[in-house]
Amino acid sequence: MALTELKKRPWRRLVDRLPIFDADAKVFGVCFLALLPLYWAPLFVTEILPGLDLPFHLAVADMLGKRGSPASPYADFYQGGLRVAPYAAHYLMLVALGKVMSLLTAHKLIVALYVAAMPLSTASLLAACGRSRIPALLAFPLAYNLTLHYGFVSFALSLPVLLLLLAQVVKQLFGPPGRVWRSWLWTAAMALFLFLCHLQNFFYGVGAVLGFALLVSVPWRRRLLGASTLLPALAALAYRQLVSSGSAAPQPPLSYVWALAKRHRLGELGGRTFLRDFGERLLLIPAHAMRGFADQVDVRACKALLLVIAVYLVAGLVAWAALPKQKFLRPQPRIWLAILVAFTGALAAYLLFPHHLNEIGLTTFFPRFAVLVILTAIALVPAGLGRVSGVFRLVVPVPAVVLCALYGHQLIVHYRLYARETADFVEVMYKTPTGGKAVGLVFDRSSRVMRVESAFLGLPDFYVAVRSAPGSMAPLLYCGMHDIPCIAKPASAALPNPWSPTDISVGKNPPVFDYFFVRSPPRGANPFGPYRGSVEVLAQSGTWIVYRKKPGAAIPAPAQPPPVKPAPH
Repeated sequence: MALTELKKRPWRRLVDRLPIFDADAKVFGVCFLALLPLYWAPLFVTEILPGLDLPFHLAVADMLGKRGSPASPYADFYQGGLRVAPYAAHYLMLVALGKVMSLLTAHKLIVALYVAAMPLSTASLLAACGRSRIPALLAFPLAYNLTLHYGFVSFALSLPVLLLLLAQVVKQLFGPPGRVWRSWLWTAAMALFLFLCHLQNFFYGVGAVLGFALLVSVPWRRRLLGASTLLPALAALAYRQLVSSGSAAPQPPLSYVWALAKRHRLGELGGRTFLRDFGERLLLIPAHAMRGFADQVDVRACKALLLVIAVYLVAGLVAWAALPKQKFLRPQPRIWLAILVAFTGALAAYLLFPHHLNEIGLTTFFPRFAVLVILTAIALVPAGLGRVSGVFRLVVPVPAVVLCALYGHQLIVHYRLYARETADFVEVMYKTPTGGKAVGLVFDRSSRVMRVESAFLGLPDFYVAVRSAPGSMAPLLYCGMHDIPCIAKPASAALPNPWSPTDISVGKNPPVFDYFFVRSPPRGANPFGPYRGSVEVLAQSGTWIVYRKKPGAAIPAPAQPPPVKPAPH
């Protein structure tokens, strides 16, 4: 019997060391596995996913995948290549997966991993801080947030990476001495990965990591070691600035960006006080965080989510005062102060940043931080919530699971509605042959399902992601913008802008485009003007029509302006 017990002891010690086997983790794991299929389902009930900027990013990935090929249709107009810079992580994943699947399938796979990573990364941070993982289930609805529905994919992907970085920093600060350097390498790699995802969340992450390193109660050597994990990522940032200084589109100095943001923010006040403006923005958090649908079901769900967080906050405080500690919970000294500073930093970003910085191509700036405010608010739930034991532990996840289940159902319903709304586009896209050069003439950019401005603007660029072929091409809208791995050549100046469909015609670039995706042109209008005889209808369904150039059709020369009569003397 003693020998049997001796054999079991190492396994028992292993189980004790692995937090995934504690009771809190088991409850979280069961609820996570139950909810995950519900939150993956929306990705597969529609052929194409919503996202204003998404199709343009997929087209850039298509260009990068064809880079180096002498037959690349992009070669005359664009050049590009991945480099050490923000956005690189998303494009690298798309290009790598695009070798074995379509870009749209690759994007769905990436988003599926992101959806799963949101609650897992939140749970990792909570567990590292000695808190119950149960509130992390609320990150499921937050995965479908404004940035995902607007197509700010790199920002969305950076959210779980940021939370994992903070979790890893806590583990590095409080970990056993024998694992310090291994933990340092993981933390430094996570910080570098965050830099390659998105610059704004990287800057926030730098501040949050320094806050954790300075505020927690550990020896100064550990604090300095924790802060030093940022050095490789900061070196990458310095390299980015150095390389771009000699390029055609150098990165603006941070002093210029700060001055620009200050000027725009003061201009947005419109005579109001900061206090009043802050109050109005706080009330708009539910409208910004999970923004997505025209009927605003996301706003109601976000308000309910905030209510559940408040319930957990109160329950955690009560349990902290009334219940004994659980041995698997090890709240770190002064960790609550570091979490509070992280929450305050996210809230400051939401309150202080302007709405747009058009001069540097940054739009919908401050609203995107609303989801980060709520994610850090989840971490504020006191460690006392983990003290609930016995049958009552099964009650703790009920509010989160019920909310997540109800909103997951709404996501499926609304994504199905979006699939029906875009079914006519998908139909004409599959009737369009592969290997052509396509452009969109989208006169009606609005969606009845999505509460996203110009939601249908980029749909024609899905052609290169779904109907991929060596000769396929679509205009790259964001070439030349900071950190987009694409530079426009002089020849691209003649290519049309999707925001101006009236400027697109078959005669503008007759050798370039083969297919024209037109949506809801004005009644009686002909988008091709005098060149209408050079095109013919290829496919039509609902509000979408695809035109193609007539094979061998003669394209008339552009009309010459009338001669200017000399002014009478």
